[in-house]
Amino acid sequence: MKLKRARSSYVLLVGMMSLMVVGSWLAYQIYSSLTKTQITQKQQAAIVPLDGTISMTDLDNLRSRRKFTGADFSAIVLNIAATPGATDSGGASSGLTQ
Repeated sequence: MKLKRARSSYVLLVGMMSLMVVGSWLAYQIYSSLTKTQITQKQQAAIVPLDGTISMTDLDNLRSRRKFTGADFSAIVLNIAATPGATDSGGASSGLTQ
């Protein structure tokens, strides 16, 4: 007479096989994501290394820029309530005025 295997051994066998399948699938996904590139060929061709030099024209452009002071910024007054299209009731108008 043949001895019956315990049910727990079958559960263990199915569990181990499932773990091997999931582990191998996860390892493949990690490997494929590490070997694939995320940029297209067009983007890869457009990427060029920086040379790191600053020309004199760039420095002259920086010197000729307008410098703002705190008084310039405090002179700017924003009147938000008087925007075109706003109504007195607070709702938005259609923008068509006659």
